[in-house]
Amino acid sequence: MPYKLFDYVDGHGRNVFKDWTQGLQKKELAKLNAKLDMLEMHGADLFPNTLSGTNTAGIQKLRVHGKVQLRPLLCLGPIDVDAEFTLLMGATERDSKLVPEDADKTADAHKNSVLADSNNRRKKHERVG
Repeated sequence: MPYKLFDYVDGHGRNVFKDWTQGLQKKELAKLNAKLDMLEMHGADLFPNTLSGTNTAGIQKLRVHGKVQLRPLLCLGPIDVDAEFTLLMGATERDSKLVPEDADKTADAHKNSVLADSNNRRKKHERVG
């Protein structure tokens, strides 16, 4: 059964993940969308190291390789942990470090906002392509 994907929405109603993806090059965007399709179909049962943890518990990064190492940050659930993922923010990785440096902590704050108000702080994933 496919998983549902959601995007984090900030306090001003902005879809933070969509805004990030709109700034990507066409090739990067195609690779990201392919990985998101895999995530939607298979959940966490992806190729090894495609989905990996961060220094913050409950925050994972989706590894998208390319000229720029994309590392969108997400969480399982957080409302229905058996059937959904929430894309919390976009990030990249350089020299094995997230950019921005505190991206996992920011993603965790976004996750907590979703937990506090899931009706207004996330929406169904909007594919950019």
